Amino acid sequence: MKCRRVRLLLLAAMTCFSFSGCSLQEKINDYASDKEECYLNEENVTQFSYKENNYTILEDTVSNDELGEWIGYIRQLAAVDEEGKLLLQENIEPAAFLNLADLGDKAPDAAYIIPFLNVYAAPNADNYLIVEVNGEYHKAVSNANVKGTDSVFDFKNTEEAMSGKFKINPKNATQLLCNSTVYQVTSETVSNSELGNYIDILAETIIFDAETKIPLSKEELRKLDWQGESAKQQREQWIYKDIYEIQGTDKTEAVAVQINDHYYMAEKRK
Repeated sequence: MKCRRVRLLLLAAMTCFSFSGCSLQEKINDYASDKEECYLNEENVTQFSYKENNYTILEDTVSNDELGEWIGYIRQLAAVDEEGKLLLQENIEPAAFLNLADLGDKAPDAAYIIPFLNVYAAPNADNYLIVEVNGEYHKAVSNANVKGTDSVFDFKNTEEAMSGKFKINPKNATQLLCNSTVYQVTSETVSNSELGNYIDILAETIIFDAETKIPLSKEELRKLDWQGESAKQQREQWIYKDIYEIQGTDKTEAVAVQINDHYYMAEKRK
């Protein structure tokens, strides 16, 4: 496994902050129930099918506010080789996120692991679709309409330098770290129109103790509570996705981070 080149991104489709008062199974059943399921091309991960039509994903991207109607989904974590051939894929499901870290072990010859999420219509055009790949929204055109001047999605660019990347504070799940800077997630929301340039994708599901803010390990989550000792422990779940700049704000002072499908301001700690 070429670990230095693989970004294993853990995504889930849940929207609740806390385990209490939220049925995970209901979320699974309701999610995308009226959308068209799309399928990746097993021989070429830059292509997928929608309603029996084949599409090629382009390098061209659009912003959040340029999305049309949500019409379909792929929702697969794809392990591919150097040539873009699909070696293995796992459903991105709420109940399975704890096992997704094993995907690299299941596909030892994979060079890249890439998340594919939803498919959208173009808002004011019918000659292309939009597909969410690796935290960005890429245009996708019918295979028959691909031009020689079109730049096809470069799946190899999913590799990113670790320097300057954001990560979640292992001692406080409500904080982000970037080099020596600590960003505290606030309750202040950021609208799509206020988002600036795309920065990064975290794509991690974190379950943590609501009081201490310390993330719970896999072992702690899998452990059965025979005596009911942890019954009073309040656990919260945050699904971290994209990070964007905020228009008019220097990214060294604050950024917008998507948590449970909403964008929140994360401010630099003074």
